[in-house]
Amino acid sequence: MRQWTPITVAIAIALTATAAARGSESPPLATLARLDPSSVTVSGISSGGFFAHQFHVAFSSLVEGAGIIAGGPYACAEQIPWALGFNPLARVTIALGVCTRYARGAFDPFDLWLPDAPDAEEAIAAVRAEHAADRIDDPANLADDRVWLFLGDADGIVPLATMQALEGVYAGLGLTDPALEFERNAEANHGLPIEEFTGTTEHTKLGCGDYGPPFLIDCDFDAAERLLRHLYPAGFAEEPGIPDPDRLAAFDQSEFFDADDPSVSLAATGFLYVPETCRDDAPPGEPCRLHVAFHGCQQYAGLIGDDFYMDGGYNRWAEANRIVVLYPQTTPWERALDPTGLTANPKGCWDWWGYSGPDYFRREGQQMQAVHGMIERLLPQ
Repeated sequence: MRQWTPITVAIAIALTATAAARGSESPPLATLARLDPSSVTVSGISSGGFFAHQFHVAFSSLVEGAGIIAGGPYACAEQIPWALGFNPLARVTIALGVCTRYARGAFDPFDLWLPDAPDAEEAIAAVRAEHAADRIDDPANLADDRVWLFLGDADGIVPLATMQALEGVYAGLGLTDPALEFERNAEANHGLPIEEFTGTTEHTKLGCGDYGPPFLIDCDFDAAERLLRHLYPAGFAEEPGIPDPDRLAAFDQSEFFDADDPSVSLAATGFLYVPETCRDDAPPGEPCRLHVAFHGCQQYAGLIGDDFYMDGGYNRWAEANRIVVLYPQTTPWERALDPTGLTANPKGCWDWWGYSGPDYFRREGQQMQAVHGMIERLLPQ
């Protein structure tokens, strides 16, 4: 596993007394003067895909587009049938048995009452209701955005019907082809497709049809390239750059959330890749863009090291296209009195079913606020 080398650019010049007081070994996140505030996009895989879409919808006045790999529609876990209306595990049941097929059979006999798939119209109604209550931004902002969707036909976790519902939500909110693209691959399993795994890892290097940590699957193409090319079509470079590990910085995430509340399930450290041309001390040039990449369950740095943020393919295309990449990080959260893990987050997933609180899919959600705070810190005012 590659060891992180401290970066010496403006975002990570030294450990400060403030960071030390929080018990963090990483420097604070700093504003990058070259970032264009109108260029923010997001992407994610699996739970990160659900969360990226959720964040895109809730903060649609800020986010200009999204790339979703094996994700699902807004408030998917809120589509609770009447038979589960009083069940305290209703959201997690829907998340694991309808939005995904991770554990549908485990909810017997309730699986007999579960819908076959999420409903796009119900998700759209939830979007409109949350906006009417001023808990998310105006969904009219989404109509001129760009969205790239991907699902492998061999994916046994997220069914096609869930991704079709996600596509239906975006279409119902005004996106059309070519701004809205849904790509499928016959061989791909549940993971982030990459061109080739060139780094070192403690895990098995996976083929396109394989499933397991670190959930980077060698499919002979970069999903990162395809989604970034779709989100930033103007002048996108034909060839990738050569990413420099020294331009990958660790930063202190803990200032963006209440570290005394374990249910937020966020790590103390996040990561940021800053291309050479986006450094504050670089020669004058075009503005840089900001992309936020959300890892999936069991893909956080505390478990798989740098595999996702160094070898997921984002940095080489970011280097060639003036894109700064923010990699927020989760951490597992477990309840001592719940060996099932159903009321917590033992796999370090992003929250798209409510383990961190009832506002999880709104602007005021704990994780939503934390990521929004990171973006606001990075962007020049």
